[in-house]
Amino acid sequence: MAAEYEHVFFQAIRVVTGLYDHFLNKYIMRTIFLIVGVAVLASCNSGTKTEVKVDGKQYEWDTTYPGTKDTASAPTPAGKTDIETFGDIKLGQASAETIKVLGEPDSKAEAIEWAADGLMHQDWTWKAKGLVLNMSYDKTKQESTTAIYTITAQAPCAFKTKAGLGIGNTYSEVEAAYKKDIDPEATDKTQITVGSVYGGIIFSFTNDKASTIFLGAQAE
Repeated sequence: MAAEYEHVFFQAIRVVTGLYDHFLNKYIMRTIFLIVGVAVLASCNSGTKTEVKVDGKQYEWDTTYPGTKDTASAPTPAGKTDIETFGDIKLGQASAETIKVLGEPDSKAEAIEWAADGLMHQDWTWKAKGLVLNMSYDKTKQESTTAIYTITAQAPCAFKTKAGLGIGNTYSEVEAAYKKDIDPEATDKTQITVGSVYGGIIFSFTNDKASTIFLGAQAE
């Protein structure tokens, strides 16, 4: 009788063990299938572009939304006064482009190294155009770095600022055009400073008319 019970007991153990192995294997397989499924879905979605809505406009985040890629420098904000452009030339313009516009200068002064910026500076003069440009460059690579540092104009220069003012305009015309940008501390009855002496446009007047226009930094 004991032997029969022992046989039944071991049979029960085998059944329970079999059931345990079955359900354990089933659980493991389900887990494996779940992991594989998640991986496949992630792979399929990797090329999907996330869409976002900004100011009522729809963008694909990885391609067209502004700011997700390097972009060119932003344009000058509307309304900001341009204190660098004068006719067809502007501060920072490369010498090659300047010569293309103005032709070769009539003369070039001796180059001098300025302690303030460590650059070489040289005045280029176009007498017939009423222009003297101070050109600056790194003495170790002159050809590739020479550019306009300051601009000085006198008669018969016909160039105008972006506001349309040039040699011959009256004090009141300049004052009205640049009213919001005038530096009162650097302005008097014979001079109007737009911006500042550290970077701006300085109009000098003779008999109430602009006789000299300077663009750039007059002080360091």
